[in-house]
Amino acid sequence: MKTIVSIIIIIILPLICLAEQYTLEELINVGLKNSYDIQQEIVNKKNSSSLFRSSIYGVLPTVTAGVERTKTYDPAETDWNNNGYLTLSKNIFLNEPSLYNIHTSIFGMKNAKRSLDETRKQIAYYVFASYLGVLELQETLEIQKKNLELQNKIQQQIKVQYDTGNKSLLELKQSEVSLIDYEIAVNEATNLLSKTRKDLFSYLNIDDNGFEFVVPEFNINLEKPEFQTNNLLEQKLNNLKINKLIHLQTTMNLLPAISLEYSFDHYDQDDVKAFSDYSRNSQSLKLSASWNIFGLMDNFENIIRSKHNLRIQKLDYVKSKRDYGLQLINLQNDLETLKRSFDLYEEKLHLAAENLNMAQEHFRLGMISLLNLDRSKIDFQNTQLARIQNHYQLMKKQEEINLLLSANILGKW
Repeated sequence: MKTIVSIIIIIILPLICLAEQYTLEELINVGLKNSYDIQQEIVNKKNSSSLFRSSIYGVLPTVTAGVERTKTYDPAETDWNNNGYLTLSKNIFLNEPSLYNIHTSIFGMKNAKRSLDETRKQIAYYVFASYLGVLELQETLEIQKKNLELQNKIQQQIKVQYDTGNKSLLELKQSEVSLIDYEIAVNEATNLLSKTRKDLFSYLNIDDNGFEFVVPEFNINLEKPEFQTNNLLEQKLNNLKINKLIHLQTTMNLLPAISLEYSFDHYDQDDVKAFSDYSRNSQSLKLSASWNIFGLMDNFENIIRSKHNLRIQKLDYVKSKRDYGLQLINLQNDLETLKRSFDLYEEKLHLAAENLNMAQEHFRLGMISLLNLDRSKIDFQNTQLARIQNHYQLMKKQEEINLLLSANILGKW
């Protein structure tokens, strides 16, 4: 029995421990689920599909069916008359607007899909960056606490040496001032960490249970792909295509309005239920052409404005693509620089730690002054903090590149 209980504890304990941790993937999924922006984009995507279906319906002919019951107030007519009818008609224009509506709605659906995907990536990146911000502040706070603990030991050591006459009152006061500085740093780091966590969980719209943040695994990719396109550029391209359609439709308005209309009616004056007895009462085929002579000038002005707008949109598309390419090159260079700096900070941190250990020993033996010891401490502290900052900037920069390329954030979103 004890063996079974032990096995159960071994199985359940890791699950309990896991439940008391926050993972990056978990919080990103919460952010995507609770996001108002995502819900709005989903609605926009559904509406764009609805607009496409409506544009398809616009191609269908007009079919009207009805029944009516009438009574004429005539002494010779004493009964009610029952009537039923069915009408089918379709107008076909040379510059058919329903065809433009279909093409425009297709580009609208593509834009809505791109917008939803971009919003997902933006939210995933924001949660990712905020998550790393919390981790960075946690490590910073731990370093500040260790520095405070170290300064406490140094201050106690100086106090003992002052009591024995080996240190001056000035050195004692300087150590006390440094101790206060470290206490301030710990206090400010604690407050900043608390604010950052609150901001993150406020964005996620959930309560913070105070669980530990799990450090995610991360691989740096130093490959340099060339910029091709992204979601925002594809939306610009779709808008450009829509405006080309509008320009074509505006140009076609210079042509005469030619239409073809066919209609036929079925009408039964006696029994609306006897559909088999319906006879064709009327049938018509009409071909017409019209030209608004005085509207030509206004049409020409519309074409000129449309052409100007189209040219500006083309320039904007070309400029945006070039700008995105330059941004990608800059981000890739930043990534390389941060990676090289991180390697150097690793080396520098190792040397700074050795230097601080030697400085503490020399100070204990009275071989160096407090000023020299403080320099070694400050150098070690600054190296620690710079390494942490560089490490998380490196992680963010990698995903910033993915965001620019509209690639998957962290390979998933």
